[in-house]
Amino acid sequence: MRKYFCVLALLLCFVVAAPAFAQSPNYDVGPVWRVTYYHLKPGMGDTFWKDFHDHLKPLLEEYKKAGLISDYKAFTNATTNSPDDWDIALGILFPNWAAMDAIDAKAAGIVAKHYGSREAAQDAARKRGEFRDVVASHLAREVIPK
Repeated sequence: MRKYFCVLALLLCFVVAAPAFAQSPNYDVGPVWRVTYYHLKPGMGDTFWKDFHDHLKPLLEEYKKAGLISDYKAFTNATTNSPDDWDIALGILFPNWAAMDAIDAKAAGIVAKHYGSREAAQDAARKRGEFRDVVASHLAREVIPK
């Protein structure tokens, strides 16, 4: 019986101590960013920004109102390293990892309402390939230094 209590106490110590090991003494974890980098095809800057203002920005604003995302930001690249380097980056801020998992199902209704149908949304997504290419897409956890 005493042996079982010792084993139980040891297991309890591991369970309680595990979250302490997962925390960093250097920072607290914050929200999660999805940053996608785009290379615009020559002469397609105005087309990109028209699509951004007509479609992407209204959708992102609706996502914010619905609580699916916390914020979003757009960036331009002032210094390119190669002809195929990124021109514009779009950062989307999620409150946590779980919010990223849930957005696809919850956003589908917002997208369908904006475009009128799922097919129209898919057609718009296909047309984006005519004026921009995705260079990279990265996930980053924001941290708050202690």
